[in-house]
Amino acid sequence: MTEYLEHDDNKDGQQEASLGEGMSFLEHLEDFRWTVGRSLLAFIVGIALATFFIGDIAQILKFPIVSAYGSAELADENLITYRPMGVISVFIQIAFLSGLTLSMPFVLYFLAAFVAPGLTDKERKVLRPACFAAFILFVSGVAFAFFLILPLTLAFSVQLNMYFGFDLLWAASEYYSMVVWFSLMTGAFFQFPLIIVILVYLGVIPVEKLRSIRRAVFVGLMVFSAFLTPGGDFVSLPLTTGFMYALYELAIWVGGRVEKKKKAEELADWDDEVGE
Repeated sequence: MTEYLEHDDNKDGQQEASLGEGMSFLEHLEDFRWTVGRSLLAFIVGIALATFFIGDIAQILKFPIVSAYGSAELADENLITYRPMGVISVFIQIAFLSGLTLSMPFVLYFLAAFVAPGLTDKERKVLRPACFAAFILFVSGVAFAFFLILPLTLAFSVQLNMYFGFDLLWAASEYYSMVVWFSLMTGAFFQFPLIIVILVYLGVIPVEKLRSIRRAVFVGLMVFSAFLTPGGDFVSLPLTTGFMYALYELAIWVGGRVEKKKKAEELADWDDEVGE
């Protein structure tokens, strides 16, 4: 009888210890608050650094219009401010984009640290490369928009206006708004291959289904690119559509490899269970 009570006490102690290892709802909420707080702090620090170097960043963001005119002097002559407070809008948008870009690696790290305890070992192995891929895709999207699409679109607009003999003047607030938000949207949209691969990994959508809807996806990307590109001209539109569709094909290829690897692991686990 005494041995039975001791055994029962040990069992209860083990259950309490196992419960103590977990986190209550309030503890999860507190952890989430700290994650949000750290992310906001990283964003504020990024904005502060961007503000300190805002003059240099503003000059860098002129690259598309300078490339379109072929001369920094011509670009400066046609970039004007016609509203007294327009420069404030320019300042805010430059600081926002730069702060977001600088803080993104830290924000992804904080989010990964928050989610990691609730994941299995296999899911944790995927988390780190997924965060790294998300950052790389975002930066690639921003660079694609900034160094390729925007210069081509603005050059087309400049040349067309020159052909008709029009003087094309750019409002600084509208120019920087276009550069900042188009770059951000393109960077965000470049995440869709990663989302597709994650959905394949989770078993939500099979690769065969992705292959069967290729035509519909191509048409959808073409329509989306028409809204996304500033000019929608015959140069930037097919280029954007083609590049995004290439990302979709890349997602299918990576998803196929992930699907095969997952099936092989499940088959190996099943063989182990049968062998036991």
